[in-house]
Amino acid sequence: MNEDDFSRLPPAAQAYIRELETRNRQLGERVAQLEEQFRLAQSKRFAPGSEKLGDRVFDEAEQIAAIDDDDAGDAEDTVALPDTGLPDVPGPARNRPGRKPLPAHLPRQRIEYDLPEEQKICPCCAHALHRMGEEVSEQLHIEVKASVLQHVRFKYACRHCERHAERTPVITASVPTQPLPGSNASAAMIATVTAGKYVDGTPLYRMAHALARADIEVGRGTLANWIIRPAELHYNRLYEALRTTLLSQPLIHGDETTVQVLKEPGKAAQSTSYMWVYRSAEDCPEPVVLFDYRPGRGQEYPQAFLAGYEGLLMTDGYAAWRTLEGPTHFGCLAHARRAFVDALKGMKKPSGRAAQALEYFKALYQVEALAKADLPEGETRVDYTYRLRQQHSAPRRA
Repeated sequence: MNEDDFSRLPPAAQAYIRELETRNRQLGERVAQLEEQFRLAQSKRFAPGSEKLGDRVFDEAEQIAAIDDDDAGDAEDTVALPDTGLPDVPGPARNRPGRKPLPAHLPRQRIEYDLPEEQKICPCCAHALHRMGEEVSEQLHIEVKASVLQHVRFKYACRHCERHAERTPVITASVPTQPLPGSNASAAMIATVTAGKYVDGTPLYRMAHALARADIEVGRGTLANWIIRPAELHYNRLYEALRTTLLSQPLIHGDETTVQVLKEPGKAAQSTSYMWVYRSAEDCPEPVVLFDYRPGRGQEYPQAFLAGYEGLLMTDGYAAWRTLEGPTHFGCLAHARRAFVDALKGMKKPSGRAAQALEYFKALYQVEALAKADLPEGETRVDYTYRLRQQHSAPRRA
């Protein structure tokens, strides 16, 4: 129906048609939105969840399909990135095939093999052989040995008092303070068990089985006590000292993640708790990483941990972080980029502004990758990074 025919209709019919057109347009927009959400949900469920890296920089934008002719409107919205003369980012070092030499700092134990005396005769002329050289091959050798430290305290008494006094004083030599008074575990044993659990991720029952293979019977309860008691007696002081060091630094990164704790008093095993993580800057001279376990995700937890801090705080933009009034807040670029990645995955034909935004992110990450490469002679890492960002990143953000 053309405009002339439409104008001849009664006003009520015209209004009804306009209403139907508006509803159809709204429904079409709603369907398009739901289709994008469906495509994004399908991508998160079935596609790889990791953000792939290519040449150490994000490159989703480069993998986008070519824009069709009917997408010319979106192409007109894109803006060309400024050419700042950024050099190519060096590629990752290739791993050379073959066996790598054993570390030079390891001590060498020389084991020599010689010919028997009867074989040191030339099979050709029967004259004596002389040693002309040697062949050396190396093997990596590790020995794990358990031993028992006997702390022997000498006791002294007075002969004169033994003969003439009613009481004889006995003086016993003192021993250094032990990490767990009354325990039969040395400091090295406690450190081994703690590192095995929290660094290597070895459960306590596996440690108990490993000790049992060496005829050393130590129960899981004892191993757990060797971890819990030092934390109560000593680690808290170390933690507070590290926290003081962290709060004195100009920049802190913060994030929170879910964690499930079994057999926690007052909470079901299926309930969700949170580990709040705080760390210093990557190039900090005193690097600190601290984990703060809390039962929830409320704003009171970062407020308590960062009380009095007035430096720079880098977070993902979660509302609880923004309630802190002392720090100067910075947003995480990786989290900002993730929203554009989701937008691109939800599009029927990946293109347009989301792809353009990822090109900007890619350019910024290229600068950061170059800043981590080899330093020019006579320039520090901080100065080099600052110069690259001012020269190449700042124009792209203008």
